[in-house]
Amino acid sequence: MMLTPLPLLLRETMSELGMGAVDRWWEDLDESGRRDVIELWQEAALAGPVEVRVSGVFVDGDGPEDKSGFWHNDFYEYLVNNEIYLLDPIQAHVCTRHPLARAAVQSGLISRDFECPFSDGNCPMRRLLGVKPGKSMRLGVTFERKVVEYLPPC
Repeated sequence: MMLTPLPLLLRETMSELGMGAVDRWWEDLDESGRRDVIELWQEAALAGPVEVRVSGVFVDGDGPEDKSGFWHNDFYEYLVNNEIYLLDPIQAHVCTRHPLARAAVQSGLISRDFECPFSDGNCPMRRLLGVKPGKSMRLGVTFERKVVEYLPPC
């Protein structure tokens, strides 16, 4: 059985830097997972140009993924090179200086009890969790409408 290829238009919106990881992630999806991604992409594309974003949602627990988005460890490189977009208009970066921080990001969950291994008072992950104290941060990938600015002709 031949599996559906990654749509070219979807592939073109992603940074070349992470395409190896994206290709490996796509290869690991079963046909149902591929259809879900294409459906999500098509729904977003109806609104106009879209871009891929790493999203963060505050959650109460540290339990299994709630399936409101999707996460795959191969998105790690994409995440550490891009901002996290919260539902609020906040953009943030994550820390990758320590193996414990990298492990939290790779798992797709920054636990509410995450402590900076360096005891850094400016730890970006602690600042992020400080937006909603007592909540964990679930990471995911979303397609967002891309704002395109059109300049009038001269």
